[in-house]
Amino acid sequence: MSFNPLEWIGAITGIFKDTGDIIKQAVTDKDMQNQILGNLKQIEMTISRDVYLAALNTDTVPWVDALHKLSRPLLNVITIIIVGLLIWSGHVFTQWDMLLIGGPNTAYQIIKGKGK
Repeated sequence: MSFNPLEWIGAITGIFKDTGDIIKQAVTDKDMQNQILGNLKQIEMTISRDVYLAALNTDTVPWVDALHKLSRPLLNVITIIIVGLLIWSGHVFTQWDMLLIGGPNTAYQIIKGKGK
């Protein structure tokens, strides 16, 4: 699982929102309710900040990041080039050929999911 700080921060915010809703229902004294909700908001902001800073301080390898970003278009271009060369050479495609040529790219696209 990759570390995406925005997803983690969104999950943290959801937990604190749910907790805040429970506090609003359970605590009837408005002053006490505001004090608890204020403390809860402060804790939420501290945790979100720490998660975000941890993501910023994560060491990365530039060439691995570049390869990861370019993997989808690179696989697409390689597949197009292979198919083009085989068509140009007069190759007659079978289902097995199509699986060998497009299988790795298709598998990567399915595993990777929707791009951003």
